Amino acid sequence: MKILTVNRNYFVTGGPEKYMFSLMENMPRHEFIPFCVRFEKNLPTPYQGYFIDPPAGRDRVYYDQYQLSAREKLLYARNSVYSLEAKSKLENLIRNTRPDVALFLNAVYFSDSIIDACRRYQVPIVWRMSDFHKVCANYLLFRDGKICEECLEKGPVMALRHRCGGYQRSLAGAMVKVAGMWLSRYRRIYDHVDYFVTPSAFTRDKMIQGGFAAEKIVHIPTFVQADADGCSPALNPNGILYAGRLSPEKGIEQLIEAFGELRSQDALLTVAGDAGSTYAQKLIESVPERLRKRILFPGFQDQESMARLFKENLLFAVPSGCYENQPNVLLEGMGRGRAGLVPRMGSFMEIVTDGETGRFFSPGDSRDLAEKIDLLLENPQQAGGMGMRAQGYVREHHALSTHLAALEALFTKCR
Repeated sequence: MKILTVNRNYFVTGGPEKYMFSLMENMPRHEFIPFCVRFEKNLPTPYQGYFIDPPAGRDRVYYDQYQLSAREKLLYARNSVYSLEAKSKLENLIRNTRPDVALFLNAVYFSDSIIDACRRYQVPIVWRMSDFHKVCANYLLFRDGKICEECLEKGPVMALRHRCGGYQRSLAGAMVKVAGMWLSRYRRIYDHVDYFVTPSAFTRDKMIQGGFAAEKIVHIPTFVQADADGCSPALNPNGILYAGRLSPEKGIEQLIEAFGELRSQDALLTVAGDAGSTYAQKLIESVPERLRKRILFPGFQDQESMARLFKENLLFAVPSGCYENQPNVLLEGMGRGRAGLVPRMGSFMEIVTDGETGRFFSPGDSRDLAEKIDLLLENPQQAGGMGMRAQGYVREHHALSTHLAALEALFTKCR
């Protein structure tokens, strides 16, 4: 089977890319045909000639790195609503490769144009959700440091009031984003997507609440490959790990605040993630002087390095302020036999059983998070037992073979 795979990046920056490359590795009898943006960091592929050009140069990946003229901003806004370049280049790719099915991942960047390209050549579409962008103008159901469901409850017009334009806060950005959402609804363009796949049942419920047809939304949990050698004792029994994107909704500031309140003065916090953004640099600079020797920022880590970090640390935290879809890092940490600390909300409550496979803390409560961390640091055997049970949960509910079978069955159903 030829699988057209549409994703913004062809290198790893987060969950969608990890998922894409994992599929390529674990479904070798299928041919994957990528369609992405042409960034310098992309891995080599014979299909890169079909990729679309980024708005601010191939070396600038994130929006806060863009330096656009007034004309370039207008062009970027137009392409955000509907990209003729993406439609044309994807049609060329489809004509020359004849895929059997299209798998959209982090594909919102390309606008509805990619759906029209697939429709023209009758390529069925499966769209896997990595966030809430279909029902929320800023993708996260999160605003001003707290959960926000106003777009979901009252419609995208609320984004204009709150200046929510994707990951940026501006009226102009909100106008562009809302225009795209209204155009999609007016054209009923999502009627032409065969299935949406949600990693969590929580995300499925939110999409149904937002007006999507329940029969077109399929819940297929993310897969994780648990360590084959079982749980090993932590090399640093005082170690705490955060791994993932360094951005405001991830709750890292709250984690640092909680770390500063710990009873343990031997604790060591490692914050692993790409530190190249403006926010990440400000975050690092904001660490109190008294904590700087005990909070490490090693930057982006590849899979091998991440495996080492999980082995080194006793526990890990996913302190998100937003709901999350189904965070890969939580499942990866559990699969490596480590206890996780997560907020009591959203999809986290589908995965973690409090006191059995990890610990909940009250969302936004750094004191409660600090207390839960201290309890595990003071009881490493209890943390180890949670990690062992967490690994068993991952093996039972997030097996690679189960996920691939469900996904292939969906592909076959589309054809």
